[in-house]
Amino acid sequence: MENYFGDPYMMWHDGIDEKSVTFLKGKEREKAEDMLIDLLEEGSRYGAIGLRELRSDKAVPILEVLLNDSPGTLAIEIAVALSLIKNSLEYVPKIITALKESRFWFVRIDAARALRRFPSEKVLTSLFETVAKDPDYLVRNHASESILFLHGLQPNISMHKEIFRLMIIEFNPKDKSSIKDALRQYRRCADMIRELVERDGQLRKGPIIEDIWHWKD
Repeated sequence: MENYFGDPYMMWHDGIDEKSVTFLKGKEREKAEDMLIDLLEEGSRYGAIGLRELRSDKAVPILEVLLNDSPGTLAIEIAVALSLIKNSLEYVPKIITALKESRFWFVRIDAARALRRFPSEKVLTSLFETVAKDPDYLVRNHASESILFLHGLQPNISMHKEIFRLMIIEFNPKDKSSIKDALRQYRRCADMIRELVERDGQLRKGPIIEDIWHWKD
């Protein structure tokens, strides 16, 4: 428990140590798998993450039952877990739907980040649409960085100042002309990112990328 979660502050600040479970063997691994299944059934996304890292076949039936009845980020983590455990893209549309339709900006961020595992045209289309349309800057930011990552480019959009300048434009939600102008700038931002990745990048080979947090050029 200490290796996986760490103390509450570090868990909040740096996240959990997802890979720690992968070093377990034998009875310890079996016990961790059972504990993570219990966490999952209690509604914890950390349960889904750990089971993903263990590639737990035992958890697949439970994950599939919970997928459609789970909210937001938990549903995203379950979809990612199933994708990696089964080496299948059939669950990716669930993540795309969360990116497009969730009312909560933090869920859309989680979806944008999760999609960098799956280099496909459908995923890229949804990410570009998010850059062009999403009202929240942080969601547009993470969607753009997933696009960069999927094309083998450093996932730091602020390095591209002309694009970033358009991405951070704010608008008055009560002023239709302000909204219209901002959306025009966001569309231009998406077009510029497309030009950038077509010029300097190359879509990574898939269908699934396992290590998405350690960027390598």
